[in-house]
Amino acid sequence: MRLRLVALIVLAAMVVGVVVTAAFGSDDSEPVGVTIEWVPNVTGSSTATTTTGTISHTPEPQPTVDITGLVFPIEDGCLPDDDNLMPGASREYRSGTHEGVDVYDSDNCAFVGLDTEVLAMRAGTVVRADWGYEGLTAATLAEFEALIEESGGTPEVEDAFRGRQVWIEHPDGTVTRYAHLDGIAEDVDVGSEVAQGEHIGYVGDSGTPESVTEPGTQMHLHFEIRIGKSYLGAGLDADASRALYQAAFSP
Repeated sequence: MRLRLVALIVLAAMVVGVVVTAAFGSDDSEPVGVTIEWVPNVTGSSTATTTTGTISHTPEPQPTVDITGLVFPIEDGCLPDDDNLMPGASREYRSGTHEGVDVYDSDNCAFVGLDTEVLAMRAGTVVRADWGYEGLTAATLAEFEALIEESGGTPEVEDAFRGRQVWIEHPDGTVTRYAHLDGIAEDVDVGSEVAQGEHIGYVGDSGTPESVTEPGTQMHLHFEIRIGKSYLGAGLDADASRALYQAAFSP
């Protein structure tokens, strides 16, 4: 009787295991369930939509990701020498980490100032264009600073600090982001197809705390190369990250 009971328990466990695997997938398969998609709109906010189906797993980027042939987003510009302007640098004012490259007039090969043209690094489709952007105010900045002090901030606060943005999705699934823009080029909107090197916006200081406290002192372009759910250079030191970006802007 005891042996029969053990056999029944083992059989039941095997059946449950099959059901769980079918519902959620094994370590090597993708689960079936609800896909969460973040859909940017022209006001710069994002709305969550859900659809039933297979969830596509997006791996973290590897240091050997092969991205080449991009054009620099500022004509005749170059990567900054300052490690604090590269991915991975700390951003204490928002309790976060820098996920892109900052291009200022002081550490760049070309002039960068208000209304300097921003260029698309690769051809692709515009998936975000903040035509309805409303700048930070003293009140909203104070709210964000209080939230950061209390909880370390949120993705929404981090996004707000990027200011007016344009995002471009490319055929290989990567996305380039352009932030702190003062304005967006005519005819650049969600769904627009843009060519490599096309003018998409203008340098500004939108979203920076200084746009409220010291307007005009933080004019620069922040740009990112997004891979899946992360960014080029994630987890690397400044030298390794810079090498990846140098390769990205090589032919």
